[in-house]
Amino acid sequence: MSDDDIIKGLRKRDNRVLQYIYKNAFNSVKQLVINNAGSSNDAEDIFQEALIIVYKKLRDEADFRLDCAFNTYMYSISRLLWLKHLRQIKKIHIDPLNRDMEERIEFEEPSPVQDKDLRMAIYQRNLLKIPEDCQSILKLTAQNINAREIAERLGFRSEGYVRKRRHFCKDFLVNQIKADKDYRAMVED
Repeated sequence: MSDDDIIKGLRKRDNRVLQYIYKNAFNSVKQLVINNAGSSNDAEDIFQEALIIVYKKLRDEADFRLDCAFNTYMYSISRLLWLKHLRQIKKIHIDPLNRDMEERIEFEEPSPVQDKDLRMAIYQRNLLKIPEDCQSILKLTAQNINAREIAERLGFRSEGYVRKRRHFCKDFLVNQIKADKDYRAMVED
């Protein structure tokens, strides 16, 4: 289907065109959202919002024309919606991971990244890739909980073990971030 066919079909609210759009444009949006701290459900919501925006644009602008491929247009709208969503979560969500982790856990960030939303998404995505005990230790550390109390809460044998494990976890997380393709792409730009 050509981009003109898609636009005409959307104006007519043709269900076959919608199916075609989902088949050809959704996976790239899903990948974007999942790679940036989202879920499949988040991707579906974002894609729906993007479609609503396209419908409104077609309704309000009789002479609407694309300057790029339709899939690129959908991806761009979805990307902007997802970044807006990440910003809102960051402002509303009080979880220490969203706000204080960078400030309270003292390790050197591999290299500065300018886009704070993307930086946070990369950080959170990689935090989920490290072992669960590391996630727990780093979350509690971000809440200013001392090693003794962390050992008690998590059932570790000593606070010395917590300190040693925390050091390992921080290093492991930094290495995960350094290996992240989005992080490398931003650092190389």
